[in-house]
Amino acid sequence: MSVISASMTFEEALRLNQTPGDECRVLREMLQAKDEALHLMEEQIKLLTNQVAWLKRQMFGSKSERIDPNQTYLDGLMIQAIEQNPPAAPEPAGPESVVEAHTRRASPCGRGELPQTLPREVIVVDIPEGEKVLADGTPRPCIGHEDSERLAYTPGRFFVKVVRRPKYGSPAGAEENGVVIAPAPERLVPRCLADETLLAHVVVSKYADHLPAYRLENMFKRSGIEISRQTICRWAKECGLALGLLAGEIKNRLFETGMVHFDDTPVDLLESNPSKPNGRRIRESRFWVARATPRDGPWTVFDFTVSRAADGPLAFFKGYSGKITCDAYAVHDKLVLSADGVTDESRLYGCWAHTRRYFFDAHKSDAPREGAEFLAIIKELFLIERDIADADDDIRLATRRERSLPVLAVIRAKLDALLPGTPPKSGLGKALAYANTYWNRLIRFVEDPQAAIDNNPAENAIRPIALGRKNWLFIGDRDAGRAAANLLTIITTCKNAKEDPYAYLLDVMQRLPLMTTGQISSLIPERWVRQTADLAAG
Repeated sequence: MSVISASMTFEEALRLNQTPGDECRVLREMLQAKDEALHLMEEQIKLLTNQVAWLKRQMFGSKSERIDPNQTYLDGLMIQAIEQNPPAAPEPAGPESVVEAHTRRASPCGRGELPQTLPREVIVVDIPEGEKVLADGTPRPCIGHEDSERLAYTPGRFFVKVVRRPKYGSPAGAEENGVVIAPAPERLVPRCLADETLLAHVVVSKYADHLPAYRLENMFKRSGIEISRQTICRWAKECGLALGLLAGEIKNRLFETGMVHFDDTPVDLLESNPSKPNGRRIRESRFWVARATPRDGPWTVFDFTVSRAADGPLAFFKGYSGKITCDAYAVHDKLVLSADGVTDESRLYGCWAHTRRYFFDAHKSDAPREGAEFLAIIKELFLIERDIADADDDIRLATRRERSLPVLAVIRAKLDALLPGTPPKSGLGKALAYANTYWNRLIRFVEDPQAAIDNNPAENAIRPIALGRKNWLFIGDRDAGRAAANLLTIITTCKNAKEDPYAYLLDVMQRLPLMTTGQISSLIPERWVRQTADLAAG
């Protein structure tokens, strides 16, 4: 007997099943096959509809994952109305209580006090000379003045710094003593036309303010200076490569903390390719960021690789035996291999922000009610973390055990209840599977006061790159990628330490050429800040 498929007509199915009197059985089997095909098509349509909705949100919608609690309440009402399930009766109002009035402090705005450290340029607006004397010729005495201050600005000013080295010869008759001249000062970038003041400005403009080279070129042109964007890029590249040892010292301080937040982001790389019409091609490369927990210090390190393969992160973490907070990328498992080649799960920590993102997508697609419930429960975990953000380790540990563990138990119970009956390819199914698969990593923070609840420190460090690559578009070559990683390491760490990147880089560029390798550690932002404060106090 042949198998009946949903694509067959009744006559075709009947010819394949020649047994007399089987018309009813054939019709039942055809109906069952078509029902199964229809159910499969409905699931595929739902899946594709959710994918299109997600793509539309990514392209045209808000990137924020913030949920308005009032909107969540309205979603619940809509779901209940659709299911013809009337909402529960509101709770009876309690006795009224009188709330004392209070005075709201206005936010600062408008004119404020200008810093006394700024230089003052005084412009005197005086009365005519004839009004300075009375009718009888007696001069009016000056009894004071009124000052009104306005903040002024002069665009960047170029000047030429001339390093003059006097030459001393020998007197007549003693020419054998030759000519004496002071050695040329050591420079971070030898034989470079730009002074360290201009190099620091270029680097900060490109990697802290995200200005592309062509925009800097136009800004310089307005001041009458012709500097091509190729020259500007070369200066930034040479500075980044020369500062590699300092970036290495910051990496050492990061690894000493014992906890690293790790993430990556794509960036375009321009490479030579003779098969292309212009001899070049664009390929996707990677910036990796490793960030210390903010409680442990400002240390942030960037690394550049030409692909997302495991070789780059393995080389970066060589010799590191601490903990890593990361997402679910499979390469991360290889970063914590033990001596026998087995993944040491105890060193990997999960990210509740990633988990929440899955439930947010489910809330926006095929499971608005279940997604909203999970978002509300996960929010409780983040509120607890907000309360203990500045607490010491003992308080963090006790609070998490007392308040976070019950919330996690509720999430675990909902996962166990929903997992068996949820389609795995649905938005909710993916969210449940992610949370279930990495559950041990997600709850590990409870017993570790050093750990954070999410990987947001790394994601926040990566965010400026997304803004920068929209401006400078691509990395020119592999050396430029490594130079950019070094500069991003130094500038981001300096910004996290609440210091001015320009002042720091300028001082480092001037002092680094005069130091030995063993002295470079004194220039990391933490020690540089302390030395600067000591000099100011002295």
